[in-house]
Amino acid sequence: MSGYIGTQPVPQATQTRDTFTATSGQTSFATSGYTPNYLDVFLNGVKLAAADYTASNGSDVVLAVGATTGDILEVVAYTTFEISGVTGLTPSITDNGNATAITIDSSERVLVGKTTTGLGNKGAELDPEGQLKATSNGVVTMYLNRQTSDGTIAEFRKDNTTVGSIGVSGSELFIGSTSGTDSYLGFGSDILKPVTSTGAARSGAINLGNANAKWKDLYLSGGVYLGGTGAANYLSDYETGTWTLGVTIGGSAQTLSGPVATYTKVGNTVSIRMRVGFSKSGSGVVNITGLPFASSFGSTVSVPIGCQVGSVTSTAALFANIDSATTIVHLADQAGDLTDADFASTAYVFSSFTYQAG
Repeated sequence: MSGYIGTQPVPQATQTRDTFTATSGQTSFATSGYTPNYLDVFLNGVKLAAADYTASNGSDVVLAVGATTGDILEVVAYTTFEISGVTGLTPSITDNGNATAITIDSSERVLVGKTTTGLGNKGAELDPEGQLKATSNGVVTMYLNRQTSDGTIAEFRKDNTTVGSIGVSGSELFIGSTSGTDSYLGFGSDILKPVTSTGAARSGAINLGNANAKWKDLYLSGGVYLGGTGAANYLSDYETGTWTLGVTIGGSAQTLSGPVATYTKVGNTVSIRMRVGFSKSGSGVVNITGLPFASSFGSTVSVPIGCQVGSVTSTAALFANIDSATTIVHLADQAGDLTDADFASTAYVFSSFTYQAG
């Protein structure tokens, strides 16, 4: 039976032991090997202090004071150990820092890079409720990197059921919800497009709003393709406004009374509404000037107009003739352009017509 004064060595499974019987004054003992600082030295069962010996070369243990004949010296060298079936174990946490690296507070919150909780403090925080909070200062707060293949980068769940995700297809990001009919939004080069949960195009299937959830205003700098993608389906413009109506006789401007001139333009189709009175002066052809857009029709186009009873002497149907690429209306009947002789001294012209603009 043996006993020890001092710390008893750890179980044999994690140690090697060398035992020597000393001669008179012996100081050096050649062991089977050790790792410096991972050994205990016992003399006659008493653990020696580090100052009582030198063990630095991995082989020899040298006593500070020579032993006596018959003294028993034991050197216990500690080695790493392996759990059955598991090899190459390394420490789970290695801290080579010179300051606090990780803090676990009394509420079991894990704090990295900070010692105080709260999003106002820079660092990362993991709460026992499952919340992960990160705060950075002037740098990116989160990096998510998917390698090798396209697909989901981040998945969002409620009650462990997927409700949405963010993913990548090629170099394009897409985001959306798997709820209902798989409505995702893809971000391409100068394009925002409807896609599936894998980033594939989903044409003609996803609505923008519905009867109970409408968007407000839509601002476009270009046009809209309605019902198709051909040139005939392209609506480039819609606008309403007023235009500056004028009347000339023989090229001379007339004094107007109560002019009203409005228009609606849808694409290249212009609808005109006009009413004007004028006191006749001068002689020559009577024209309406100032249409809001020049006509793009390949030749002169004729549209019907009206005049107050007593304003004109012609009994034939009246027309507004618009020459191509002009904003001038020639008042005419079936016999030709109307002149001052066809109008009373005070006349009123009114009309509503449509023409094609450039």
